[in-house]
Amino acid sequence: MEPLPFPARRYLLEAFDALLTQVAVLAADGTILEVNQAWTAFAQESGGGDTVGSNYLRICDAAQGPEQADAHATAAGIRAVLAGLQPAFELEYPCDTPYQRRFFVMRVTCFEQRQQRLALVAHEDITRRKLAELEVGALNRTLEERVAERTAELQQSQEALARLNTQLEASQQAIEKKNQALEDSNRDLAQFAFVASHDLQEPLRTIGVYADVLRHRYQGTLDARAEGYLGHIGEQVTRARQLVRDVLTLAQVSMQPELKLLALEPLWEEVTASLPWPADAQWHAGPLPPVLAQEGQIRQLLTNLLSNAIRFRSAAPLIVSLRAQVRGAEVEFSLQDNGIGLAPEHAEQVFVMFQRLHSRSETGGNGIGLAVCKKIVERHGGRIWLESAGAGGSAVHFTLRAASEDEQAP
Repeated sequence: MEPLPFPARRYLLEAFDALLTQVAVLAADGTILEVNQAWTAFAQESGGGDTVGSNYLRICDAAQGPEQADAHATAAGIRAVLAGLQPAFELEYPCDTPYQRRFFVMRVTCFEQRQQRLALVAHEDITRRKLAELEVGALNRTLEERVAERTAELQQSQEALARLNTQLEASQQAIEKKNQALEDSNRDLAQFAFVASHDLQEPLRTIGVYADVLRHRYQGTLDARAEGYLGHIGEQVTRARQLVRDVLTLAQVSMQPELKLLALEPLWEEVTASLPWPADAQWHAGPLPPVLAQEGQIRQLLTNLLSNAIRFRSAAPLIVSLRAQVRGAEVEFSLQDNGIGLAPEHAEQVFVMFQRLHSRSETGGNGIGLAVCKKIVERHGGRIWLESAGAGGSAVHFTLRAASEDEQAP
């Protein structure tokens, strides 16, 4: 290969000095043969003796302190390249000053010149890239720590949720067992009430029969006091028999009803036709939407409410009306009359079993009718309450489950 002309060689030397990378050419024994201006400036800045004529391998071998490991690795790498054991060597290392943190990468390659094996050692400043990498690494570690924390928190939340679900399942099972026990108890109570009512009716019937026999057989021979005693016996037998029937009715509605589609308008007509209305009474109902309910219990509900309206009527002609309004998944019914009404403070008391606001001689009954109504409505998942009407009388409100369009479809 022909040597380069003089101008071209001068350009090469100027380009060598213009490199920002610090470059030195080493002899086979490690002696520095040539350096560019960047190497010289760095050597002067760091106060090192690695200038032309000095042995770079000996300088690296003699390094002490924090830089010792990187310096020894550098010397070993240069020797391996000069010996032909590897084509190149590269090492990243820190090189801090009292005022700045810096990082460099050293690359060593080999070439031959006039049958002499030489090493080209280049140090490049990679501080900006390295600091960015370190910052990214720190951010990644911070992110990993946060992810680990969030993962741990999520795991703890999942474990807590699993514990709560377990507790909820246990509570649900306990509730189901209690509900089943309650259903069994209600079933036993209904059976007991049925048997008890049958057994109680028989002696009451016998007492009533013997009282009638005494009254007819000894009619005219008993004094007024004895006649009064027999009359009281008959009245109390009638009351006791009605009380037994009322208790049986209450026990029967304690069972959970099977809800089916129920048209109320035919049921309203049936119930109103069966009641002993006063001659001047008027009753009517607006449009009644279908509901999901048990027919027998709703028949009992309407019968009790209308019977109360008849029993507690005022001197004015009785007027009773039933209205209904759909409110979402419920239908709210309002049964209003113009009877004697009640004070607002008694609105809850009337639904308690055997609670009466009037004497038995005035209105009769055992004070159980509205308690049965409350039990029926609640068993259907609804609410019942009573309000005084503004112009006299009272209004009983109750809710039942509305039938959806799909449930109404044939």
